[in-house]
Amino acid sequence: MKALPIAMLMAFTMIALSACSQQEQQESREQARSTVEKATEATKEAASDAADYARDVAERTGDYLSDSAVTARIKAALFQADQVSAGDINVETINGHVVLSGVVATDAEADLAVQLAKGVEGVKSVENDIEVID
Repeated sequence: MKALPIAMLMAFTMIALSACSQQEQQESREQARSTVEKATEATKEAASDAADYARDVAERTGDYLSDSAVTARIKAALFQADQVSAGDINVETINGHVVLSGVVATDAEADLAVQLAKGVEGVKSVENDIEVID
């Protein structure tokens, strides 16, 4: 795809050169080569910048997806445990650090929720903000 514009430029240059003197032809060739080299360098720089940007976005997206996956795994573990009112517990994950909040009936229920969260892969820490209402 990049070769087509360069080939067209070279063909145009060759046609124009046929009417010029030998010295003019040489100058035109050098000028054309210089232009192609500059264009090639600019394209390489743009591609490098685009690749850097794409890596940065992918890294940030990966972090977000990882936190979302951790949150989903914790919610699934809470719903699987019959002793926990999973629907009453909120889960937030930021860089692997989990905050549990909400309202439950007993301390044992809150403690179980914390233990289940700690058992999920990718969890670095768990903050228990669950309120117990008797």
